[in-house]
Amino acid sequence: MQKSDSNTMAKSAHRQMMSSTTLNRRYVRRPTKSADVAVSIKKRSASMTNSTSSRTSAKELKDQAIKKALAEAVVTSEKTTKSKKTKKSNNKMHFGFGRIMLALSCAAAAVFAIVYFVNLNMPDISLRVAAMQTGINASYPNYVPRDYSVSSITSEDSKVTMEFQNSNTGDAFTLIEEASSWDSNALMSNYVKEEFGDNYTVVREQGLTIYISGNNAAWVNGGIVYKINTTAGSLTNKQIKSIATSL
Repeated sequence: MQKSDSNTMAKSAHRQMMSSTTLNRRYVRRPTKSADVAVSIKKRSASMTNSTSSRTSAKELKDQAIKKALAEAVVTSEKTTKSKKTKKSNNKMHFGFGRIMLALSCAAAAVFAIVYFVNLNMPDISLRVAAMQTGINASYPNYVPRDYSVSSITSEDSKVTMEFQNSNTGDAFTLIEEASSWDSNALMSNYVKEEFGDNYTVVREQGLTIYISGNNAAWVNGGIVYKINTTAGSLTNKQIKSIATSL
């Protein structure tokens, strides 16, 4: 009887122990499967990656915008500098070209002035040379008929000969200046009578006695005998008198 009770008590204790070790599934959370854990981890990783990418993209966009702005600023600065250099270079070229043109203009004006001066004074210069060669005080007339100009000046044996020609009509006359001791009477006796015969007129003008025959004339003034010989065309008495009184 004691043995049976002992066995019964042992079995009862064993059941209590087993019962205490058994979990009540109503209050215990179901164990998480490894697949669910993997999915959760992947979702969390993707979320973190997307968040990081978003932050990285925004930063990259910002950096790119800054770089772009800096690049545009550099390009603008370079263009501005290049434009200023080009403008300065153009200004220098324009200024240099202007200076060259000014110098050329001045040189051309100087050459023209020299040529004009030489041409204007060439008869006087040539006459001075001829006067030095002949030793007489030859002079150039202050009055020359319109459209006439001196074509040549020659000298020989105390005589200077100036030839004048009208370039439009071809008319021409010669003015001869020759050293002489004659007066008006001696000129009439020794030259006028022989050359003109009785076909001449006497014109007195400003103290001069001028013998005129047709288009030719002769007079004396200051130890020089002046003669006009018309070789082509004609001169009027007024033109002859104007030539004589201008010497």
